Amino acid sequence: MSAAGAGPELAGAVAAAARRAASLGRAQWVSLPLPVAPRDGLELFAASPASERFFWERPADGLQVVGLGASHAIELAGAQRFGAAAREARALARDRQRIAGAGTSADEPLLVGGFSFADESSSSGDWKGFPAGRLVLPELIVAKRGARAVCVATHRVDPGADATRELALARAAFERWCAAIASAPTAVAQAGAADAEAGYRAAVECTHAAFRDDVAAALRAISGGSLAKVVLARAVRVARRGGFDAAPILAKLRRAYPSCATFAVARPEGTFLGATPELLVRLDGRSLQTAATAGSAPRGRSPQEDERLGRELAGSAKERAEHALVVSSLAAALSGACSELDVPDVPRLARLDGIQHLETPIRGALRAPEHVLELVGRLHPTPAVGGSPRAAALAWIARRERLERGWYAGPVGFARADGGGEFWVGLRSALLCGESARLFAGAGVVAGSQPEDELRETQLKLRAMLGALVEL
Repeated sequence: MSAAGAGPELAGAVAAAARRAASLGRAQWVSLPLPVAPRDGLELFAASPASERFFWERPADGLQVVGLGASHAIELAGAQRFGAAAREARALARDRQRIAGAGTSADEPLLVGGFSFADESSSSGDWKGFPAGRLVLPELIVAKRGARAVCVATHRVDPGADATRELALARAAFERWCAAIASAPTAVAQAGAADAEAGYRAAVECTHAAFRDDVAAALRAISGGSLAKVVLARAVRVARRGGFDAAPILAKLRRAYPSCATFAVARPEGTFLGATPELLVRLDGRSLQTAATAGSAPRGRSPQEDERLGRELAGSAKERAEHALVVSSLAAALSGACSELDVPDVPRLARLDGIQHLETPIRGALRAPEHVLELVGRLHPTPAVGGSPRAAALAWIARRERLERGWYAGPVGFARADGGGEFWVGLRSALLCGESARLFAGAGVVAGSQPEDELRETQLKLRAMLGALVEL
């Protein structure tokens, strides 16, 4: 592969970017498609030495997104961060020139990243490097759907830059990316017996008794009428000498949970990764999708037991009531923006490895154009991860929950230049930091909940990450 083939087009684009940067007094970007054969994006993620890396995949749909390096980063905080992010994303799209070339831009993200659960950045040392909102324009983006792949490298041109020098820098950078892609190993290293011999240490951050007490306190608030639902989360810390490698963990997660979105946001300070079953929003043009995912039960050890547990979940008044809160909240949040909204009356069963959920897919058509980040702001946090009423539940969580969620249960995904994209909720997730991994799981408390049952639900959800982290 070679970036030199862009020739006069690249030279013209860089010169135009330099003039525009000088005229407007702000940076401009030039993006060049690079010819690349479709390959597993996890190989590129694993091989890259970049301190900023992003991986996202829906294995069942054959869709992958990999972002390497950071040509630009948008960091935000506060209750208005999603609207501000949408405005900055639109401005960035105007300030970037994409040279026509190999492939199609249909699935090509402009920005990748995510947001914390809360409006403000966490004060926990573990979440250093993960502000309340961080979206990155990667130096290299690879988007793959089935047999089609798009690879785009981006170069930043600052005000006052010399066009000739910037052209040389851009060509050199693009050639380096071509060489890096060509030389990346064609397989992801797997964890082996040596990993298990290193040994693991695990510790809960909230004792089982304390978590049951918190559930009981939530039930009292629900009984008193101040809450209809609140989601309580807890964390488990697993330590291993030598730390954890994100790529083999992601490989295990995508094999075990092909219908989920497997994701990783890697920064110098740590890596947030997981396999989430919960779509927050997907936007293509004016067509949007979301899903209510709430209500859980274990999988059976036989087909007969599995069917029985599924029937009991679907028929449980308590689980159906919890699910209905999420459905009604999503519908209410979208009703003002949509001219059409299709909300099925009866949820379906979403069956995953070890756990099954009630799920209601929701589709809509926007009345007027919106950016995917604005829709994220309309929906986050849903009652599936916060509670209802929203403000009361969030205040209760901030006051009572015994951990800082950071990006756990926050939106993670990508936005395209046309304003479309998709974000999922960062569940079944862990934060890798040094020699420790911090695993997160939550359970929704409603009238009829039992403290022991909610504890058991968190244990069931924690197994998803624990199985991917620990070699036995």
